[in-house]
Amino acid sequence: STDGGVTWSAPVRVNNNPEFPFAASSPRTDQYEPGLAVDQTNGKLGLCFYDRRRDPKNFRIDRECAKSTNQGNTWSNTRITPNLFPPEVNQDPIVVPGYMGDYDTVASDFLRTKSGFFGAWGDNSKGNPDVTGAKF
Repeated sequence: STDGGVTWSAPVRVNNNPEFPFAASSPRTDQYEPGLAVDQTNGKLGLCFYDRRRDPKNFRIDRECAKSTNQGNTWSNTRITPNLFPPEVNQDPIVVPGYMGDYDTVASDFLRTKSGFFGAWGDNSKGNPDVTGAKF
């Protein structure tokens, strides 16, 4: 949006894995829990999300991050997790028992002294959720 959210441009695909819509036998994968930031030093966009493109059964996940240097018209993707891991839910039986995603975020330098992004996520590769992060 260029007018404060009154109108919106056409949707643009961020993930770059091959997907073939409308065919039951074609691979379809999920991408979810996005976080978005704008680098105030150069106007680039950073977006991270969970991604199931590397699991043929569409269950285990990675954290994938994408950058755009042209106002979101095109995106380049980077995997920031070293291994696939299963989603972990029901870790907090008191607050929200089926929820995963409290620590999924993207940030840029608030002080505008360094460019780039830092993405954080709940890494379940060791069997329990650990907060992890990486610069991209």
